[in-house]
Amino acid sequence: MAARINTPIPVTSDAELLAAVPHLVGFAPADSLIVITVDDPGGAPSFGVTVRVDLPCPGGRGAVAEMLLRGPLRTQRTSAVFLVVVGHPPERDPCGETCCPPDEPGSPPNAVLVDHLVRRFRARGITVLQALWAPEIRAGAAYHGYLDGETGEVDDPLISPVGTAMATAGAVTFGSREELCSLVATEDPDAVQRRAARLDALTEEREDEATGSEILHRDVNTVFGAIQRTATGAALTEEDVVRVLLALSDTRVRDTMLGTVLSEQAGAAEQLWLELVRKAPEPEVADAAALLAFAAYMRGEGGLASVALERIEQVRPDHRLGTLLRHAMDAGITPADLAVVARDAAEDARIMMDEEDAW
Repeated sequence: MAARINTPIPVTSDAELLAAVPHLVGFAPADSLIVITVDDPGGAPSFGVTVRVDLPCPGGRGAVAEMLLRGPLRTQRTSAVFLVVVGHPPERDPCGETCCPPDEPGSPPNAVLVDHLVRRFRARGITVLQALWAPEIRAGAAYHGYLDGETGEVDDPLISPVGTAMATAGAVTFGSREELCSLVATEDPDAVQRRAARLDALTEEREDEATGSEILHRDVNTVFGAIQRTATGAALTEEDVVRVLLALSDTRVRDTMLGTVLSEQAGAAEQLWLELVRKAPEPEVADAAALLAFAAYMRGEGGLASVALERIEQVRPDHRLGTLLRHAMDAGITPADLAVVARDAAEDARIMMDEEDAW
């Protein structure tokens, strides 16, 4: 949801706005409602945050509007937005609701949804500057304006102003959400099973060791050492991977690593978290996925953060850090605000380590 690029980029037409959508979301969306907040709509407007949700069935229109108004739009104190609907017309009403009127013949799909959102937003002082529909976001796809009835063809996303700026900044836009999900998928199930067995053995060995600051400091150094090796391009051994995962299972160590997003090690740390997510067994993957989600969101990569959190929700739905991050994203908490969380978490972890030393 956070802005993926902070440089103001002029968008002069509906065709350019639609071409920007995959880059703002992080992937080419399908069957989606996208809300793009606009900063300074009275001057030279620039994109704020981007929110993507699955298209609701008719009975869910009110819930979607309320979720947006209570969450990100309120947090951002939004005064103006663009609405984009992406998806082919449904073959039938998926929920069978009779209380919700169907779209008028000849109107673009989900016109009733957009009309509902426009009215709800207007009642809260939010102006919808433009609302557009396209069956998909690709060069030459037809689009239709809900508010003005204008039609046209989508510009090529790859050579659009936003696409060019994203490429220059080194940001990656995926072809679909499925491609993004594959980035955090388990890469080798057999190897994962071997790591799980090794983790069990190391955990039993640890139970026989004396607890205290010695183990805590060793674990912190293990993770920082792995970050430094990643930064130099050195590959981690299987034993390295397992020991880092074991270290991160201590919440004090994991929370200390939240602070890496504010350091020069941020890129290498995020690369390590991604590697661990793809190699970790369950449920140990949850701690690495939480660090990946946090790091990605702090860079404005809300799509990557969301799929990382989904890994947690699949294996450890009660994971405290994962739950807190999901609530923060849904509420539209900005990376700047979350930076305070990172500093506080790292400081709390440091204090606990000092207390361990005192004992």
